[in-house]
Amino acid sequence: MKKIAHWLLEKAKKDMRTDPFTTPSRRTKLSYYFDTLVSMIFYLMGIYLMLMDLYQELFTANHTDFLGTALMALVLLLGGLVLLLGGLLFRWSAYADLKSINRYQHYLKQQSIEQQQELRRETWLKAAEQGKTEVDQKLNHKE
Repeated sequence: MKKIAHWLLEKAKKDMRTDPFTTPSRRTKLSYYFDTLVSMIFYLMGIYLMLMDLYQELFTANHTDFLGTALMALVLLLGGLVLLLGGLLFRWSAYADLKSINRYQHYLKQQSIEQQQELRRETWLKAAEQGKTEVDQKLNHKE
């Protein structure tokens, strides 16, 4: 019972994780791509239907409907362009964030290496100083 409770607690903690830089699970990735695909299909269908309506309005005698349909098509196309540019900007900023995180991790790793080298150098210098004093003491003792 204790193991099951512990497992459920760990699962709940894992599900509540909100770190945006962790890799999502495969199911989450698939649902994201599926949602994007469905949205694009419906958006393209809307553009197609709007353009077909615009084409029919252009060749009918009633040109007042053509202006309204043209305006709706323009709004739809501009909205799609804004969404596309927003998505590209979001992806670019996420890519830039990931690159900066990698650079920062590399910087931290380099700092750690430099600190370890400095510590080794100090240890070596202390050992050399101690050896020199021991040699000096032995020489002074012999004299």
